[in-house]
Amino acid sequence: MKIVGKYLIRILFFLSLISGLLFIHFENLKNFFLTNQTLNSVILIVIGSGIIFIVKQLINIKNELNWLSNVFKSSSGSKLSVRSPKLLKYLDNYLKERSGKFIFSQSSMKTVMESLEGRLIESREISRYMIGLTIFLGLLGTFWGLLETINSVSITVKGLDFSENTQKLFQVLKQGLEQPLSGMGTAFSSSLFGLGGSLILGFLDLQSNQAQNRFYNEVEEKLSERTKFSLMNMDESDKKNLAPAYIESLIEVTTENLKKSTAVIEKQNLHQESISKSINDINRIISENTNLNRDIKEEIKVLSKTIANVSKR
Repeated sequence: MKIVGKYLIRILFFLSLISGLLFIHFENLKNFFLTNQTLNSVILIVIGSGIIFIVKQLINIKNELNWLSNVFKSSSGSKLSVRSPKLLKYLDNYLKERSGKFIFSQSSMKTVMESLEGRLIESREISRYMIGLTIFLGLLGTFWGLLETINSVSITVKGLDFSENTQKLFQVLKQGLEQPLSGMGTAFSSSLFGLGGSLILGFLDLQSNQAQNRFYNEVEEKLSERTKFSLMNMDESDKKNLAPAYIESLIEVTTENLKKSTAVIEKQNLHQESISKSINDINRIISENTNLNRDIKEEIKVLSKTIANVSKR
């Protein structure tokens, strides 16, 4: 809850600051708004909807954390919360199938986190679309106003009669430029509200994304702690509930260990083969040396006999 509270305080402070600026420049903004009430009203509705949606996202995260805390308490004997979560819907269904017990294999935890990530991405896309929509409406008003200005200027120029005196000509020109100037007001006022709205929603979306990332990490840490379970200090009922998932997890770990052991044994076998080959080579060399020594001894005996015969003669 502290995670969400920090970001809510930031958002409230930012909105208070924006409200103060709007209050100070209220008269000017009112005049800008009246230049194109229809389009500017749509922009303000989008901005208000975006603010409500993002704040609601943070409140939902707070509720999800409360639900997760209640689930942890229920695993210690407390009553499980009856409210069903939205972001952790898969986890809720998973626990209901197992009577609320925190029993996870690695694959189950991965599936839970992937489901949570998909729901968070979906909510982020909606808020980002609203930011893009405010910019689009601002640009739409800009081009709308520019088109009105160009059309009005064209009509004004075509309606000028240069045969009249200068004073009357300027009077007609003055009246004709009122509509182009009104079109420019439409263009710049919608751009002002559109870009201002994107700035506000962008900051709120940034805080919401940071809160969602913290929420995702918090859920991952809590589930990781519960995934690292042990059979020690458990009663018989817990062991029975634990058995299927524990066996599945144990099989995964055992398979991984067997793969590692097989690789080590293969390396040892190769090493032993290399040693055996070296020993055979050494034995062969020793055997060859033995035969050579025997031949040398025979040659020495023959040579000794020859020398002895020569000496007798």
